[in-house]
Amino acid sequence: MWCSVLAKDLRYFIQYLEENAPEEIVRVKRAVDPRWEMSAVLRRFQAENKFPAVLFENSKGFDMPVLSNVFASRRRLACMLETSEDKMLWKYMEKEDNRLEPEVKSSGPVKDVVVKGKDVDLRKFPIPTHCEKDAGPYINVGVTVVKDLDTGIRNAGMYRMMLQDSRTLAVFMEPASHVTHIFRKYERAGKDMEAVVSIGHHPALALGAQSKVPLGIDELGVAGALLGEPLELVKCETVDLEVPSYSEIAIEGRFKAGERTVDGPFGEYPWTYGPQRSDSKVFEVSAITHRRNPIFLDLFNAHIDHNYCAKLARESILYKRVKQFIPQVTAVALPESGVCRYLAYVQIRKEYDGLGKNTALVALASEFYIKTAVVVDEDVDINSDKEVLWAIMTRTKPDQDFFFVPDAHTSALDPSGYSIKGRTIHGHMNTKLGIDATNPVELPSEERADVSRELWEKIKIEDYLKQ
Repeated sequence: MWCSVLAKDLRYFIQYLEENAPEEIVRVKRAVDPRWEMSAVLRRFQAENKFPAVLFENSKGFDMPVLSNVFASRRRLACMLETSEDKMLWKYMEKEDNRLEPEVKSSGPVKDVVVKGKDVDLRKFPIPTHCEKDAGPYINVGVTVVKDLDTGIRNAGMYRMMLQDSRTLAVFMEPASHVTHIFRKYERAGKDMEAVVSIGHHPALALGAQSKVPLGIDELGVAGALLGEPLELVKCETVDLEVPSYSEIAIEGRFKAGERTVDGPFGEYPWTYGPQRSDSKVFEVSAITHRRNPIFLDLFNAHIDHNYCAKLARESILYKRVKQFIPQVTAVALPESGVCRYLAYVQIRKEYDGLGKNTALVALASEFYIKTAVVVDEDVDINSDKEVLWAIMTRTKPDQDFFFVPDAHTSALDPSGYSIKGRTIHGHMNTKLGIDATNPVELPSEERADVSRELWEKIKIEDYLKQ
């Protein structure tokens, strides 16, 4: 079924995993219901501390396989860039800065089947329902492409999309996102915003769509760089846009100006339910095109699959923005314990006192999601929560080394966020926390006790266990 292909698409990635990291993907051949059962299987894996990508070959009630949990491991993130875990962030940043312009082709596999108008039916696809109290099935790893009304430049991103009926999706967009800024322009002009949603491509497309490049830079160029080849596009059928030609499925339509609808509750990236919202956008579908025998790509929402999807993009912008003002930064991490958004660890080569607090201030300002920034010395492994907590417990005086920034803007989905109208009212504001967990430069500090690195690195345990 999965033959060798030249194009770097979803099928290429499945084959790449099976040949290079077979422990990272499993196939389920028995019939599995997209309504809760698929996510229950993934949750069972999680309970056993396993996070494989899972290809459900037989989705109950549908003639279409579903691939889920693709982003839920650091190893697979590295595989998406065809590199190692220790090099993947540096490779991501290099690629992000050296974008490849997409190439528009006359046709492509996504046009194998074309359905328009009244024949469109989103219910024919195995769109999963994930968490117990989710309001319904959600598309949550579709890469949505729009064009800026003023510049005509493409913008790509990912937004939760709730199935409402055969031709309508309810879409939530962060108020501070680029796409919301662009949609406001269309609404002020009294125009609908055309869009196309790509479902199922090489995961590098999703990584590129999550890039935090400035507004006005086409994220599809980032995706091409991450793929290592220009992303091939093809013109849409009913909207003036282009879609990646090796997408498994493409959904064309329009965001309706002036119309709002209800979506949610929905299990979100903080591992809590995002509340029901009455301000979600209305996406009216005009056409669906897809490959022969398409694969439906899914993302497990309240789970590390969701958190890791944007991890590299967020770590990239954190590093670049801190580095711009703090050249002494040596590494950054957005750990799983902070849902890869709210908590930032920053490692520095401390050259003078006060640098730790300055670094924390820059990190807190680098992206609105970040609520807490912890700055540590070079001897602390920032990919280890235990190491960072050790530094906080042994190197800080909370009254001196902790500081707060009240009433800052954070995510609208932050479950502890409050409103300007009152702290008991949910909103998109919160107090930010900076922690300087570095040793002082001009005062003595306790030296970390350890065995000589030169000695223990040479040790081979198996030599000591031989009889």
